[in-house]
Amino acid sequence: MRSLMEKFYAKSPGKRVFTIVAWLLVISLASTVYSFYNLATQLKAFNEASSFKETGFENIPASKGYAFIDEPLKNALAGWKALAGFSETVMIKSYGAQPNRLDEKVAEHDQEIITALKNFGTLDWKYLIIFASPQLDPLSDELAESFRKVRSVSRFIALYHRRYKQLYPEENSSFIFAAQVKLARLNDLTSPFLIGKMITVAIDGIAMRQLTGLHNDGLLSDAETADCIDELKTSLATDKPMKTAMEDEFIFFKHAYGRLFSRAPLAMWILERYYGEPFDQYQKLSRETFDNPEFKFDMDLVSHNPVLMIAFPNFRKANFQAREKASQKSIMIATLAARLGLAGDTFDPWTGETLKSVKRENSTVFYSVGPNKVDDNASGDDILLPTNLEI
Repeated sequence: MRSLMEKFYAKSPGKRVFTIVAWLLVISLASTVYSFYNLATQLKAFNEASSFKETGFENIPASKGYAFIDEPLKNALAGWKALAGFSETVMIKSYGAQPNRLDEKVAEHDQEIITALKNFGTLDWKYLIIFASPQLDPLSDELAESFRKVRSVSRFIALYHRRYKQLYPEENSSFIFAAQVKLARLNDLTSPFLIGKMITVAIDGIAMRQLTGLHNDGLLSDAETADCIDELKTSLATDKPMKTAMEDEFIFFKHAYGRLFSRAPLAMWILERYYGEPFDQYQKLSRETFDNPEFKFDMDLVSHNPVLMIAFPNFRKANFQAREKASQKSIMIATLAARLGLAGDTFDPWTGETLKSVKRENSTVFYSVGPNKVDDNASGDDILLPTNLEI
């Protein structure tokens, strides 16, 4: 060390300055590379983290301190547990070209399944306040319910709805569709972040394919049709707005961003200096998406902070899917109402105006004008009822 110091001071002042600057640059470069490597490691670990615990819908009242619940709520929660069990034991999951389908042993449990569907479907709306998430905790490792289980039960209900109509063609099966609506709303309330909203949208999609198939095959009676109209209207009225889900997701993003900043401060500071603050960018994107629907934006890495892009990779796609499902619910209301000779009283979520319609093969086809807000006569990006009816 002494000889190194002597060699350093033996250099001219200009060379000493150059040496110091060179070493500072090397140290800065090494620190920057390490910081970005650390950031990439943290992002990978954050993306792969999946150690979540599920409370279970049936356990939420007790976990929130409701020591005593009445019989209707107990029955509804028991119905949920039974449906979750049947979705695992009597439904054969899709594999390759094979779609989801019911196992032959479902016949052994028909009456139990029907009872479970009736109990869960009659869950009173007043009880939903028990399941509403009162506070967002982005650092929690606990979910209200397994998203995989929720989607699996939704598929099971859809498959069983058709089986029920085959077994009892004269019976009113609207209680089964009511169960789908309640399941979507339960998930919407208990899972406030974006992933929860997208699972709710998926449940709505399953329910719409189920109902479209039954309607196309003429399996719905007039009484069932009227009941389903009421359920669809309730679904639209209680559907949590996508903007609310995105604002909840932003709370999670801010906590996650702070955690990344604490573990890779240099890399995060460089990204902010180059790309700007992601918080301001998010607020601008949110305003342009929800408050100014005429604005068309393009999220790209040139103009937006990469961390924001990683957190919200499908911002526009998620919003489109939510509005697409809302459009299809409005279209189904109009379609079923027309069958009964009633006014649909529905609107197009893209324009706020009345749905469009066109005559095809002696029937009226209702449709939404879609994201471009231009009437393409039920073609182009216009939205109709789903055509792929696989559950």
